[in-house]
Amino acid sequence: MRAFLDCLACTLGQGLRTVRHCTDEPEVHQRVLRALLTELADADLALTPVELGDIAQHLVARETGIADPYREARARANCEALQVYPRLKAIVSEAADPLLAAAKIAIAGNVIDLGAYGDDYDVEATLERLLRSPFGRDDFARFRDAVGRARSVLYLADNAGEIVFDRVLLEEMPGRQLTVVVKSEPFINDALLPDAEQVGLTEIARVIAVPIYPGTTDEFAAAWQAADLIISKGHANFESYDQADGPLIFLLLAKCDLVARATGVQKGDMVLLAR
Repeated sequence: MRAFLDCLACTLGQGLRTVRHCTDEPEVHQRVLRALLTELADADLALTPVELGDIAQHLVARETGIADPYREARARANCEALQVYPRLKAIVSEAADPLLAAAKIAIAGNVIDLGAYGDDYDVEATLERLLRSPFGRDDFARFRDAVGRARSVLYLADNAGEIVFDRVLLEEMPGRQLTVVVKSEPFINDALLPDAEQVGLTEIARVIAVPIYPGTTDEFAAAWQAADLIISKGHANFESYDQADGPLIFLLLAKCDLVARATGVQKGDMVLLAR
């Protein structure tokens, strides 16, 4: 998904939230914001929104000397999500349609997004709302069929904490070869390999780490080619891979008007989109 003018403003806000997360010094905030304005003034709008965000995150790291400002926040989100994991499993086990409940749970976890919301999100309220709500884009029948036929599933994970909710969905796919993709370098609160280990994903799936899109590795390319089903989880992965080839299904919350329009839903809706 190419960037739009709106993405420039969003990237500025994302950068400002990150530098404020790093330090309370107003002088540093101003210096970073001015530098980011200069960078974005010449930004190529053929880039994806994620690539614009990567520019902001690298600039903050360079100006503050803090390469991974969200390390503690990621660990905290993982711990908080693990505390509700038994409840999530109970919801699935008691549901009339466990796979449907698990898919909605996974999408509810997408609210744990410090890039979009900062700390201003409510997992419990989001979970309760979405469990009662229909999908804005409802390709669940195709999703069920794809899961049923798949022997090899590639799951593109998004954020720390959220990956606990993803685990609930992955555990509804027994007998498949599961590969989960996390980031190889810090990017806001995107899940890294230590996060996958912390929440137990490495116990149920092979986990591989890849750079920020469009970066890739030979291992990732091989896993993509071998997958019968590729589940792209989260807002940023939709922005990155919406034009990619492959047996793709997107699960996300539509967090901005641009992605909502691209997926044919209203902002805030659940999207389960099969390609």
